[in-house]
Amino acid sequence: MNQTPKASEKLDAVNLLQFIVKWKKQLIYTGIAALLFSFVFTMPVFMAPMFKAETTIYPVNLQAYSKETATEQMVQLLSSEDVRMKLAQAFGLYKHYDIDSTGEYPRFEMMKRLDENISISKTEFESISISVLDKDPKTAAAMCDSLLKFVDQQALSLVRIRAKEVVTIVGKQMDDKKAEVDSLENAMKEIRINYGITEFEHMVEGFSREYFRALSSGGVNTKMETTRKNMEEKGGEYIFNKELLWKVRGEYSTYKLSYEQALTDTKKELKFHNIISKATPPERKDSPKRTLIMLIFTFSVVLFAVLVIIYQEHFKNRFEKEIIS
Repeated sequence: MNQTPKASEKLDAVNLLQFIVKWKKQLIYTGIAALLFSFVFTMPVFMAPMFKAETTIYPVNLQAYSKETATEQMVQLLSSEDVRMKLAQAFGLYKHYDIDSTGEYPRFEMMKRLDENISISKTEFESISISVLDKDPKTAAAMCDSLLKFVDQQALSLVRIRAKEVVTIVGKQMDDKKAEVDSLENAMKEIRINYGITEFEHMVEGFSREYFRALSSGGVNTKMETTRKNMEEKGGEYIFNKELLWKVRGEYSTYKLSYEQALTDTKKELKFHNIISKATPPERKDSPKRTLIMLIFTFSVVLFAVLVIIYQEHFKNRFEKEIIS
């Protein structure tokens, strides 16, 4: 029978090596048992293999809302709850993930699982890398494609909502400017009809020449005198209205252009990404890393066994001595 060596006051490498040599058979058996257990536990029947489908895209046609880049905006859209719930409904993920849709927090559980299985990250080149994990490689690739389709729908919805708001706001401004244009045109029409003033700048030059010629030749008739008074009274108003009308027409044209562009935005169809690498069904599983799990588990069990041995051979004897003394 093996005799327990006398414990030293301080554990050192020599003592540790002695303990390991003494218990080497038990440690070997423990390691083999842990290896066999982890081998069985990591079999597909216990740990289903997960396949990763990946795609890389560049965002396009996104409208700026703040200082964020188009890439950051696309990442937010891809991570949005609305987009992910559309994905869950399209693929029946409540059943696929064994989540009780009538439970207490089904939506929370779904978002948690999707966060675990969907990875979205911005690359150093301002593109976006998307990866989806699933038990079925074809489903993983299909979910990648559908995620892009749903994010396009979400982005298009935001564009149309914003465009409709612009149509309402700019349409009102355009109507106001049109009313102002009509008012100025009516005022100028009244001056032309009632006072005979048309193109004042050209008219005043010719009239002045004829008026002074008439004065030098003996007198001015009543008609010329009436025209002079009309030009003095309404000439300035005519010029002011004409210049203001030119300015208001320009503003109206600007509003009309914005209105027509926004109206087009409410109806147009757009894609908001360019695919750099398309998702394809992966040929090999991504996880679990069976060999790595087996090694880590076996090492952890053996290490724990060594700690138990150290306590048994060293610290337990010291504690017993201290209690006896």
